[in-house]
Amino acid sequence: MTSIMFGDKTENFSGTLKNFKTKIEGLRAAKKDRLVLIIMSNTHDPTLCIGCEKDAAAIKKTFEEICDQTDYNFCCIEISGKNYSNKNLFKAFDNMGTHNDVTVFYYSGHGYSYQNDSRYRYPQLDMRSHNTQADFNKIDFIEQHTENLKALLLMMMWRAGRVNIAIADCCNTSIPFKRKKASATDMEIAEDVMVRVSKKFTQQLYADNNNMVSIMVSSSTQGQPAITDNEIGSIFTDSFTKTIKSLLSKKSNPSQYFPWVKVLKTTAEKAFKESNKYNIGNGIAGKQKAVFEVFIESDSDYAKRMNSKGW
Repeated sequence: MTSIMFGDKTENFSGTLKNFKTKIEGLRAAKKDRLVLIIMSNTHDPTLCIGCEKDAAAIKKTFEEICDQTDYNFCCIEISGKNYSNKNLFKAFDNMGTHNDVTVFYYSGHGYSYQNDSRYRYPQLDMRSHNTQADFNKIDFIEQHTENLKALLLMMMWRAGRVNIAIADCCNTSIPFKRKKASATDMEIAEDVMVRVSKKFTQQLYADNNNMVSIMVSSSTQGQPAITDNEIGSIFTDSFTKTIKSLLSKKSNPSQYFPWVKVLKTTAEKAFKESNKYNIGNGIAGKQKAVFEVFIESDSDYAKRMNSKGW
C-alpha cells in the first residue's frame, strides 16, 4: 500500500492539484487499485476551525488505515484555508479516478437547508471562501458558492468510481430562503439518476466487480445542527472513525467486503447517544440523527445510461 497526501491550507493549489493528478495517473499506469480521498475542511472560520482541523486529520488517518489492511493505494488531497472554494473542489473531482477506484469525498464545515424544502433532506454545503466581502451573506452569493451533497455525489458517479462515498459533517438547519427553480431542477435530475438499493442488498458488503455502489451520508437530519467539540472534533466524525478503528482491530475474512452499512448504522447510533450529552441551547439536548442512503447500479445499466446521455 502506497500512501500519498497532498494539500496544505497555505500552499498554491495549482501545484497541489498537479501533484495529485500525477500520482493518480502513475498508480493507474501501474494498474494499482486506488482509494482516492478528497477532504474539504473549513479551517478559516474561527467558529469551527479547530473542530474541522481535527476532523480532517482523523478522516485522513482512518482511510489510510483502511488501505493498510487492503490492496488499495491511498491518495488524498485536502482543500482548506486559502484554497477553500467550490471551484477548487470541482478541479479535484475532475482528476479523482476511474471505474475501478474507490472515491471518497469528505466535508467538514457549515451547511444548511432551504426553507420549506422537505423533499431534499441532504444539506447544502457552504463553500464560500475565507475572504470577507460586502455581499458575503446575500443569498445570490451564497447560492453561487454552495452545493447540495446529493449533487456532488452525482458528479462523483459520473466520473465512475467502483465505490463512491460522499460524507458531510455539517449543520442541516433551515435558512429563511426558498430553493430556486433551477436548483430544484438539478436535484430532480439527481433523483432520476440515483437508483436506491433494494432490501436484498442491505446485507451485502459492497465491493464487488459487477456493480457501481454509491453512498451518501449526512451527519444530521434536516432541521438539525451538527455538534462539534474542540477536544474531539465533530461528534459524528469522531463516532465514524472510532467505529472503523474498532472494526479494523478485529480479525476479518480476507474475502469479506467492507461492511459500510453496518459501519454507518453503528456510527449513527453512537453519534446520537453522544449528542445527548450536549446542550444546543435552552437546555435542549442535541439528539443529532445522521442519515445515509445507498445506491447501486449494475455495470450494464451504468453503460446504457452513460451512452444514452452522450457521456
